[in-house]
Amino acid sequence: MALIINRGNASFKGDVENLFETLQAQREDWLVLTRETMLAARVLALAEAQRLETGDGGKDDPRAARLRAAGDAMARRSAALEVEQQIAAIRTPPVTKTETLLQGRVTDESAKAAGRVTVTLIDEKGTPVAGVEPVEADDSGYYAFVLQPQQVEAIGATRQLTLLVGTGAGTSGSKLVPAAATPFTLASGKIRVGETRLQTAELEKLQLRMVAKAVVRVGKTVAAPVAPVARAAPAKAAETKSAAKKPAAKKVAARKAAPKPKR
Repeated sequence: MALIINRGNASFKGDVENLFETLQAQREDWLVLTRETMLAARVLALAEAQRLETGDGGKDDPRAARLRAAGDAMARRSAALEVEQQIAAIRTPPVTKTETLLQGRVTDESAKAAGRVTVTLIDEKGTPVAGVEPVEADDSGYYAFVLQPQQVEAIGATRQLTLLVGTGAGTSGSKLVPAAATPFTLASGKIRVGETRLQTAELEKLQLRMVAKAVVRVGKTVAAPVAPVARAAPAKAAETKSAAKKPAAKKVAARKAAPKPKR
């Protein structure tokens, strides 16, 4: 629940901020619940379709086809709800009338957060803008630069800027300027919103998505030969045992063949 003090003008700003924060948090919770319900309904629909296909109607049962189509539609809605859930988790930093806010999201082509990346403000020469530290995008892909009037003045109103997206620390990480990025300028006291979408190849280069590679095997897999030492040991033991039995058998036969003494 929102904490509303209601002390007139003295608490008005804080009351409004608390109210909006509560609404934003509730929206995020409802989106999570709706998406989970959608996914559960999809599982039930696909299970029922499978049951119908194994019945008398077989795979040509029209009810199974309708259920599978409904499952595909639920999957698309679930993906859209995931994006809305990420957006609902964003919290825009407060700025004054003279400050400049440069904000946006780094996403993939489906508008989902690309991942935790470092966003650097660079000029048309690819040089990082002096006095502006890189920022980290959160789990929603959201980043924000809050610039003071003197920083914007030092940059200049006509200087073409763009964003450098990277992963990793120092020189060991990967960095690139997105192909879809367009240059822009900044003005004091303004808010600029932009969404940077990374292509599949760019996501792979930044190691933000797994690359599926086919493994080709030439020839047949041959089982490793078993060392004969383990098998030779029992055979040798058996031979030794058999050799030990032969003298004993000869002694018994000799005793039987020997004449018995007369009493």
